[in-house]
Amino acid sequence: MSIPLDVITEILSLLPVKSLLRFRCVSKQLCASIDSPEFVKLHLSRSKETYSKSSLILELRSGFFSANLDSLDIAVQLLDHPLDGYPEKTVEVIGCCNGLLALNRYWRNEVYLLNPSTKKHRLLPDIVIDSESHDNNSGIDRFGFGYDASTDDYKLVRIIMSSKQVFVYSLKTNSWKRVQDFSYHDSFPIRLKGGGSLVGGALNWAKLKWDCHALLITAFDLKNENFFVVPLPDDMTNEKSSFTNFSNLSVLGGCLSVTCVNRTNINDCYDVWVMKEYGIKESWTKLFSFPWSPKESNLKTIAYSKCGNKVLLRPEPAENSHFCWYDLKEQTSHEF
Repeated sequence: MSIPLDVITEILSLLPVKSLLRFRCVSKQLCASIDSPEFVKLHLSRSKETYSKSSLILELRSGFFSANLDSLDIAVQLLDHPLDGYPEKTVEVIGCCNGLLALNRYWRNEVYLLNPSTKKHRLLPDIVIDSESHDNNSGIDRFGFGYDASTDDYKLVRIIMSSKQVFVYSLKTNSWKRVQDFSYHDSFPIRLKGGGSLVGGALNWAKLKWDCHALLITAFDLKNENFFVVPLPDDMTNEKSSFTNFSNLSVLGGCLSVTCVNRTNINDCYDVWVMKEYGIKESWTKLFSFPWSPKESNLKTIAYSKCGNKVLLRPEPAENSHFCWYDLKEQTSHEF
């Protein structure tokens, strides 16, 4: 008695990627089912329902490593990385979405998309930039990578900081196009920080003065391909908030998260905020405060624990594998 294909598909959707790669070799029919766009979407949606398949990609000087959220003390190096072989050069992760990585080999001005599970990768085409002043160094530009559900497409946004030109790459068409320029209309120098965190169908960066005082969050809508403003909490932007220095912008539990250094107390501390409803200023909520350390000036929230009562934190830039769990109930931290 044969098992119906829909039952097999349901079982396969619960398996990790490594197992699926092995099962592709069983038969042509099974391979076609696993490779189908419908199954890829089903497997992705099931993976998001649970942390059981969740893993972190660790970017260290010695290479890329993966670690399961349930066992962060055990890291496995990603083997056969297509960009290996240049230990003296840095390959930077400039975005991550649905298991795909966007990588910047800035010293060769090359940008790649990589599936670390299948080891498949794509070198993105060059951009024709309309400016003599641009030095063609992708290391100083800002990137953001995300999924546009309206077109079922992955898009990479590149902001040319020297000329304020903005380009959007489409995985479907394998091409770049120029869109609305980035502008800030301020009389003082600014910079963008936050890695283009993807929330609400938009990529988000914090807009800072050079003294690290946060001004607002500038966001890029992947559907409409234009910029808009997401407000920060009043505690970070009013005239009395000069004591507050921006630390990092990230995504925590599907919500936009901001970490800042609060210097109003006798002992400086980090304040971690989350925007529970994207785009709604009043939904900003201070999640917890955490003792500040000068060695960890840029602390980033990574994820909630599987049970949801802890938050994983990591300093940036991360030159080692140092992490910290913060217990929301006990208000204690544990480094490892």
